[in-house]
Amino acid sequence: MKHLHVKRLVLLSAIATLAGLAMMVAAIVAPRPIILVLAMSVGQGIGIISLALYLLAIGLDLQTGGAVYAGLADEEPPAAEEPPPAGPTAQS
Repeated sequence: MKHLHVKRLVLLSAIATLAGLAMMVAAIVAPRPIILVLAMSVGQGIGIISLALYLLAIGLDLQTGGAVYAGLADEEPPAAEEPPPAGPTAQS
């Protein structure tokens, strides 16, 4: 269940990051004072929230200890191919 929460947190973090970046781009494209103030204050706040959501997702993922991926560890690794037998070498 935590794996689903991690995916949602990362998705929300990505959306918030894009929203913050859109505000910063708007400030560069149309540098009006009110847009600059909004981009620097609201955009920074959105960026901080995005970072906090991402760090929370990492913390939750680390807390599971890889239990979600435990099924992958049960599989046997593929057998390694044996090297060809060493034969006599011709030296001149």
